[in-house]
Amino acid sequence: MGCWASVARPTVAAATVARLGVQLPPSARPRPLGPGLSILVHDTIREAGSRGARPVFYPAIGTTSNSCEEARDYYNLYSWEMGFGIRYHRSNKNGCKYRTKMDIVCSCEGRPEKHTSSSCRTQCKAMIRVRRTKDHGWFVSTFVEAHNHPFFESCGENKQWGSHGDIDAGTKDFIRRLRENNVSIGRVCSILGVTDGSSRITIRKEVVRSVCAKLAQDSIKDDIGKTQALLDDMKSNDSAMEVRFNVDAEGSIKSMLWCTGKNRDDFNKFGDVVTFDTTYRTNLYNMPFGLFVGVNNHFQSTVFGGVLLRTEKTEDFVWAFSAFLKIMDGKAPQTILTDQCQAMEAAIKTTIPSARHRWCRWHVLKKAKEYLGHVYSKYSTFKKEFHHLITFVTYPREFELGYKLGGNKYLKRLFKKRSKWAKPYFMGVFCAGMTSTQRSESANHMLKRYIPRSAPMHLFVRKFSEFQFDREDQECKEKHFTKQKTRPFLFNVPIEKHAKDVYTRAMYNRFHHELYEFGAYAIEDTTHNGVFVLVHTDNDGNPAARRTRVTFSEDRSKIDCECGLYEHMGMLCRHALKVLVHLDRRVIPCKNIMKRWTKDATKQTWPRKSGDARRSIFIKKALELANANEIPDDEFLSVLEAIDQANIASAKKANAKGHTSDPHVLPEMVVPLQCPLRPTKRGRPGSTSLRSWEQGVKRKRKNSARKKAPQALTSEDEENPYGGKTRSVQELVI
Repeated sequence: MGCWASVARPTVAAATVARLGVQLPPSARPRPLGPGLSILVHDTIREAGSRGARPVFYPAIGTTSNSCEEARDYYNLYSWEMGFGIRYHRSNKNGCKYRTKMDIVCSCEGRPEKHTSSSCRTQCKAMIRVRRTKDHGWFVSTFVEAHNHPFFESCGENKQWGSHGDIDAGTKDFIRRLRENNVSIGRVCSILGVTDGSSRITIRKEVVRSVCAKLAQDSIKDDIGKTQALLDDMKSNDSAMEVRFNVDAEGSIKSMLWCTGKNRDDFNKFGDVVTFDTTYRTNLYNMPFGLFVGVNNHFQSTVFGGVLLRTEKTEDFVWAFSAFLKIMDGKAPQTILTDQCQAMEAAIKTTIPSARHRWCRWHVLKKAKEYLGHVYSKYSTFKKEFHHLITFVTYPREFELGYKLGGNKYLKRLFKKRSKWAKPYFMGVFCAGMTSTQRSESANHMLKRYIPRSAPMHLFVRKFSEFQFDREDQECKEKHFTKQKTRPFLFNVPIEKHAKDVYTRAMYNRFHHELYEFGAYAIEDTTHNGVFVLVHTDNDGNPAARRTRVTFSEDRSKIDCECGLYEHMGMLCRHALKVLVHLDRRVIPCKNIMKRWTKDATKQTWPRKSGDARRSIFIKKALELANANEIPDDEFLSVLEAIDQANIASAKKANAKGHTSDPHVLPEMVVPLQCPLRPTKRGRPGSTSLRSWEQGVKRKRKNSARKKAPQALTSEDEENPYGGKTRSVQELVI
């Protein structure tokens, strides 16, 4: 039934008239009780016991209220009690534009527009008329109680009237928040108790659905203005945040990339490896959303930035990667992992030539079951051997010998591109332990929990910020566990204590696993100076077994293993740990400790932009220098020269920032005028891979050959002829 104690609020029209200097009449007199039940309802409930057989809420002539809305709500309570619905009808205004009279009638008042139409209108005369008092209150001047139609008795019948399905402003705001958090309409109804028969709530599903549709339409209006206002507000709270737009000739957004100060700081510390992947159906305009994702020192996924693209062509990815590098002050990642998209690969060669590009191994092998299903069923051991080969083998020679093609085209195609996805060829490339874009896939999956499927752009940006805040909260949680929770020593070797002091909790757990595995190896040969040969104890005495060589530098500052785990992940392998424990080393060699995995990796560094911190430090140092008693001339001149050089460098950077020579990145002052048009066709566009293009060419050739074939017009297959029209029954009889 809504909130019966409604409070009059100024409307947009009222605010406009107030700005023009016109004084509007008050819609209600002051409320002495404040928020809550109105005086009228409060007094009626208090006197309900003395009313006898009469209804509790009875709008007798002379009943006063603070506002017209309050009188309507009171009459609505009476109509619910009796079993009918109400609506507003005629009203009068005086010369000062004061509404002085309002008729509130039964929903069955009037007659249908057409005699043949189905309608609830029965020309019912029941009504109340309320008039304004001198102190801007309202009173009931006329009350017609008689109805010419039957009343409704049950709650289910009564709530079908529109007046009994009103949703108050607080409930509407609650529904809006639920919908913005990707809660379905069915669950919204369940949360409100609409589908709960025991709650006796008067709101109907149709009303909730109508409210959701209205909220969605309101959210879409002025989407670009709301997006720009939101981005400006975010930049005012985060001075290091950067936003880039790419617009077309009409001012419509083609691409939008934004990175927060936290994203930029994380990239400065952990941006050596980046995975990039796109996801679909996350916004109103069906624009692909790309995520730059890495891994932090707690082995958690960390977001470096997000980009909305209209299409997935090479020029779109060139713009995205170029803009991303510019925001990150030109720092390029060492390794970038993507799927097999040809457009991405071409863009990476153009914009990030120094990075090592690798394919996501999961994407490469996800269709293995589809192409190798018949092989799996024919050879019972093939699946086990194949997955062991691609998961555990780390030596290229062993991989090539074990990779049996057997004439399979799919396996041949994978083998030709093995350097892009196979694990042995990843071991010498630093990937922070990642061989797939699964972190981007996981981030995209979590993102869809936050963002509704058809979210407008401003809502998408806001929910993406909430998603990033959640990731930051998870990082703080892991920092807390690293400081508070300790893991007991299991092997009690000195190097174990040093690793526990240096590494984060997540990294120490992985180090601990390698420390456990080194027990299965034995040192077979130490004749060469600084070179140790290890063999697995299961293969001890077998001359054909794999031997692993570990080299320890003369200054004992670095240890290398040919397995390549340190180069791939930045952590010592089991073979190197075996040698260190054998030599009774107390600590990990200094050159084998990668700072990105340590507890100190996230210590505060210089601000990325010259803000208050740098300014205060500079002023402090300048005052110390000015208050010094004696300053040698050469030192004073060197300080002035350093300041002049800093000014020149700052001016050059500002000039380059305003007049960029990069043709792919537009100047920062470019502001979009409108959002892209909403697509008529939903879903993911066609694949851009070479294989999909070849399949499309084959289909076109096959279809054209069928159309040109002479037997197409005389096909004997009547249900599926090669070409032309299906012959009719008369033609068959003839």
